[in-house]
Amino acid sequence: MDPARIAEQYRREVREEIRLLDRSPKVILFLTTDNADSKTYAQYTRHACEDVGIDYELRRVTRLELEEAILSANQDDSIHGIFNYWPVFNNEQDAYLRNQVDYRKDIEGLCLYWTRKLYDNDRSAGDNKKAILPCTPLAVLKLLTEAGVYRTDIERPIEGKKICIFNRSEIVGRPLAMMLSNDGATVYSIDINGPLKFVDAKPSETEISRSEALSSADIVITGVPSPDFESIGSAEIKADAICLNFSSIANFKEDVDSPGRIFIPRVGPVTVAMCMRNSLRLFKNFHYG
Repeated sequence: MDPARIAEQYRREVREEIRLLDRSPKVILFLTTDNADSKTYAQYTRHACEDVGIDYELRRVTRLELEEAILSANQDDSIHGIFNYWPVFNNEQDAYLRNQVDYRKDIEGLCLYWTRKLYDNDRSAGDNKKAILPCTPLAVLKLLTEAGVYRTDIERPIEGKKICIFNRSEIVGRPLAMMLSNDGATVYSIDINGPLKFVDAKPSETEISRSEALSSADIVITGVPSPDFESIGSAEIKADAICLNFSSIANFKEDVDSPGRIFIPRVGPVTVAMCMRNSLRLFKNFHYG
């Protein structure tokens, strides 16, 4: 499955909506690091914004300047959306910084206002406005929809499926487990602190092993940003299991990409498309008209 092709479908929708407006949204990306991944993300985001008609500005700040920069952008009425490249401090201070972003400008949907709605399965922002969902988890759902396993024509789109997720970060893994379990899946969420089981967005302790979780999973999702992670091979999973990796490091062995199996090796293009989608939604919900 080609994420770039799927991303273009959503970018086209955003482009057409913006074309009908009499002014464009303006967003800013704060960048505090010079690593290669962050530069690639910034360049790809700039290209995507220019493609759909969003006014984009990259602001380079040091990590100690970021809080003040966010607060200043919150007060600037000419700015309609804010996002950052994470991690910054790679500790609890990042959560504090995410919560400094005004929810009306939070493209990533990671501040407490949107996180609380996600965990409560509240999909409304009031006055017929749809809530903002975090970009990478939303991108995963869109890719699973394209794969035909996430059905939008039923109330619980992924009812009865078992899913194994290797990542429980507050940015991707945990929100994704909550979203998928809210939609009917049984989710085994595994990280270095051990496994948790999510059913109807409620976590519980479990002692399931890696091999048990993998062998029972209909969908395997990985996002471990470490070369020390033991890559998942075809022998560990069902023959028809859907495999999806959102880490910048390959978490699967090459043999999982085999006939009869859907393998999605990256989600980056669709994540950026969801950023465009969220930017437009924030603009129309809180800054336009």
